[in-house]
Parts: sequence; C-alpha cells; structure tokens
Amino acid sequence: MDKEKAGKYTGHSKGRESSGKGSSNKYFYPIYGILLLVTIFITYIILQNTEEPIRTIRRFAGTFGYLTVFLAIVTSEYMAKMKKISGLPFMTAHHNLARIGLLLILIHPLTFILQGRGIGIFSPISPTNVFIGLAGRPAFYLFFLAAGIALYRKKYKNWRKVHYLSYLAFLLVTLHALMLGDDFELAIMRILAIAMAITVIVIFIHKRSASGRKRK
Repeated sequence: MDKEKAGKYTGHSKGRESSGKGSSNKYFYPIYGILLLVTIFITYIILQNTEEPIRTIRRFAGTFGYLTVFLAIVTSEYMAKMKKISGLPFMTAHHNLARIGLLLILIHPLTFILQGRGIGIFSPISPTNVFIGLAGRPAFYLFFLAAGIALYRKKYKNWRKVHYLSYLAFLLVTLHALMLGDDFELAIMRILAIAMAITVIVIFIHKRSASGRKRK
C-alpha cells in the first residue's frame, strides 16, 4: 500500500515538474519568431543606409554583436528548446552564440583602427567622450572576462558570479548604443534596445531568485 502511495506521489511530482517545464518554455516560440523578425528588420535598416564599406561593417558588427549576445542570454532560459532547435547540447549552442557575439564585438572596434584611430580605441577610459569610457569600452572587457571564466568553470566553484558580469556588460552596451549608435537614432531601435535591456534584467532577477531557492 505504501509503495502504491509512493508511486502515485512520484508520478504526481513528475507531472508537476513537466508541467512547470512546459509553462516555462511556452513563450519560447513567440520570442524566437519576434527575434527572427527583429534580425530581418535590423538587416533592412543597415542596408538602407550603407556608406563606406568599413563603416557599414562596423555598424553590422556592433548591432549584430549586441543582438547575438542578447540571444545567448535569452536562450539560457530555454535550454530544452535550444537543444531541440539546434540539435546540439544546450551548452554547445549557447557557447556558439557567445563566440559569434564576441567575434562581432571584437570586429566593431577593429574597424576604427583600420580607419587610423590607433589602438587607443581599446582603452577602457576615453578622454574625449565620457559615455564611451563608461559604457562601450568597459563592457568590451567585461564580456571577455565573463566568457573566459566560463571556459574554466570546472576549476572555480563560484564562476557564475563572475559570469553574471555579462548582464552588466549588456546594459553598458545598451547605453553605448543609445548614446552613440548610428542605427539607434531611430525611435523604434531605441525602444527595441530598452526592451532588450529590461528583458535581460528580468532574466537576471529570475536566475538569482531561482538560485536562492535552490540553496534553501
């Protein structure tokens, strides 16, 4: 009799767990569709305002690096769906997105060097524009620090605390985009950037609260 009760209880628990997973993933496809439309829209905007090749590459790398990092953060909330869509383990798919994002983020300042700005563009402090110094440049290093610690996560018990710097970096890049981004002068792009920043904040709060519940 006790075994039957235990079996029923286990089955009931599994049902609730699977139901919870379903509810947490039910928003994935609408988000996925919206992000696809956003990607197409951003591509359209960039192609409508092409200038010299290097500047176009800079805009493309900056905007899509920003978007790809956002995707890497968002998909961390939908591990099962990412595996289903990509056919890869979640960590592989997540890391691939992060690698693409970091590569684009690196290309973005390199285009300034190609135009003769010098390696000073990589200085975390800018003498000419306080918002570059406080936003885009520090974010560049925070992204790479967060990615680097993830590579050595097996060696460091509290690696996640450092990895969370990627969320701060994303918010700094949002400031950078709103202040200086050519493609973010449009009202719709500014609204999009703010919406993405709010989404990242919500995901961060959710992850921290979930982590707190696990400790209890």
